[in-house]
Amino acid sequence: MQTLRDVAAEVDAKPAQVALAWLINLPGVVAIPGASSVEQLEFNVAAADIDLPADSQEALTEALARSGRLARALLADTARERLGLH
Repeated sequence: MQTLRDVAAEVDAKPAQVALAWLINLPGVVAIPGASSVEQLEFNVAAADIDLPADSQEALTEALARSGRLARALLADTARERLGLH
């Protein structure tokens, strides 16, 4: 999803980290990311340090409202990153 990539570029993070940061910032949402290595754990923990500007948080939320495909896009981006295809 282009919005996710744009926000990731703005905050100098990977799209998967931005998606996790977005989830963490949602009220009443608890994100429980999985990790099978120390590297993945550190990658996920770094998402908690991302300070998403309010307009970026809103843009991601609006993108989700416009498209029920956000979750699939996030998964696809994550899979591409892990396979080294980005």
